[in-house]
Amino acid sequence: MELIASTRMYDVAPAAQAAWHALLGAAQARAGLDARFVEYRWPTPIGELWGLPGLYGAFMCGWPYALALQAGRAYTAVASVVPDWPAYQGQPRYRSEFLVRADSPWCTLADAAGSRYGWMVRDSQSGWNAPRAVLAKLAIHGGALFSESKGPYGNPRGLLRALAGNEIDLTAVDGWYLDLLRVHDADALAGLRTLAYTPWTPNPLLVAGPDVDSATAARLSRVLLTMHEDPQHAQLLRDARVARFVLPEAARYVRLIDMEREALARGYPEIR
Repeated sequence: MELIASTRMYDVAPAAQAAWHALLGAAQARAGLDARFVEYRWPTPIGELWGLPGLYGAFMCGWPYALALQAGRAYTAVASVVPDWPAYQGQPRYRSEFLVRADSPWCTLADAAGSRYGWMVRDSQSGWNAPRAVLAKLAIHGGALFSESKGPYGNPRGLLRALAGNEIDLTAVDGWYLDLLRVHDADALAGLRTLAYTPWTPNPLLVAGPDVDSATAARLSRVLLTMHEDPQHAQLLRDARVARFVLPEAARYVRLIDMEREALARGYPEIR
C-alpha cells in the first residue's frame, strides 16, 4: 500500500509548505519509510483527504478526529505540534481569532451583532465548532446574531479575502494558521485586526489512517517525538516554527464534542 502525507492545513504559503515537507520528509527517512505528499487543495473538501487509503503523517482537524473516534473509525494519533511562539506556552494547543477590518469601531464580539458573518466549512474546529461555541453564549435563546451568515468560503485565505473585500464584517480563523501567515505572508492580513479569541483547545494532529497498521504509525511517531533532541534537526524545526512534537492524548479531544453539544443545548446549531 502506498503511503500518503499532507500538510494542507498549514501550507499557508510556498515557504511554509517547503518547511513542512522538509521536516516531515526527514522524519520519514529516519523512520525508514516513504510517504508521498499530496496537496488536495481547495475546492476539494479536506474531508475527502482524510478518507484516502494509506494516510500517514497528515494533519487532521481535532474535531473530525474526535468524531471519527466516537463513530469507531479510529485514526492513529502520530504526533501533535507544540508551536514555538510564546503564547502557546509550550503546549500543543491553538485557538481561533475573530477578525474584523482594522477600521472597524467594534471593541467586543457583542458589538458585531447585526453584521455579516463569514464562515469557512462546517467540519472545522477552528472555523466552525469553536466560534459557534463562543457565539452561542451571546445569542439570546439561540436566536440570530447576524444579519447574514455567509459560507462556505472553503479555506482561511478565502475568508481573509472576503473580509478585506467587504463581503463580510466578521470571521474566525485558526490562530496557528494566522501566526504562520504573519511569518510567511504578513501582507495577507493588511487592513485586518483581531477582535477576540476562542478558548485554547488541543490543536490539529498528525494522524495515520485506519488502514495503516499501528506499528508503521509508531515508527514515525517515535522519530517525531525525539527530533528536538537532535541538533541536526534544529533548523528544520525552526523553519516550520515547531518547538517539538508530543504524543497526542485522545481523551483531550473529546472536549471538542462537548463544545458542540453545549451549542446545541443553547439552541444554536448554526452560526447565524
